[in-house]
Amino acid sequence: MNNDISEDTDEPLVGMPAKDGKDQPAAVKPRVQSVARAAKILFCVAESEAGMSAAEIREATGLPTQATYHLLQTLQAISLLRRGSDNSYVLGLRVGDLIDGFRNHFSCPDELRGIVKRVADKTGETSYASGWYDGDLVSLSVETGTNPIHASTGQKHLGGFTHARASGKLLLALSDKAAQDAFFRSSDLKPLTENTLTTQEQLLADFDEIRQVGYALDREEYALGLTCLAVPIRLAGDTYALCVSGPTARMKRDFKKILQIVDNEVSQYR
Repeated sequence: MNNDISEDTDEPLVGMPAKDGKDQPAAVKPRVQSVARAAKILFCVAESEAGMSAAEIREATGLPTQATYHLLQTLQAISLLRRGSDNSYVLGLRVGDLIDGFRNHFSCPDELRGIVKRVADKTGETSYASGWYDGDLVSLSVETGTNPIHASTGQKHLGGFTHARASGKLLLALSDKAAQDAFFRSSDLKPLTENTLTTQEQLLADFDEIRQVGYALDREEYALGLTCLAVPIRLAGDTYALCVSGPTARMKRDFKKILQIVDNEVSQYR
């Protein structure tokens, strides 16, 4: 048996995508190296725009040539990868089964989805609900705004820039000190715009304000030209962030109206 692709090992596999988009630390040691390497290839191909050649995959993953070849053949045989006419590898049809299964398991409460839809209809702005999922900030339900120019948020995983999002700041502000400390220890408070809060002191002060006023704002901290409002909503013992996002000029103009609409929707769920 080829040890490059199938040996159980305690060897750390550096470079696997972590939840925050960074490489995992060397202390992370997959038990079965071949599985970790196959996953590494799948992540790599998934992040490409139009597929990758075997050479590009080998270079991007840093895996040995023979291991890359055998893993690509295996992933193709079970339809997790497909080889196109130009010899590039793209995701295979069976990945769709994984996506369907994930959607079934990663479900948004129907009641919350309905609230998001009503808020989008009433405000005309893009509305969405976010929450924690295994320590990550994720978007659970999204309704695109009907106004001519609106925010777009098709991402499921919102992690990596939690400190720059209204939803992230809201949920962190409502978390206990241990959770906040863990966040600050593990997060790179990278500036995305000139308005991004990039120090623990700034964010803790913002958390205090959020708890006082009952909502969080992203004041062009994630993207210039966009402002987002996030209000807490509690369903079945869990706390979510109900968000409205739109162009800054319109959000400023209609802020009181939008806040009232959101407050009316969540008043019975506080």
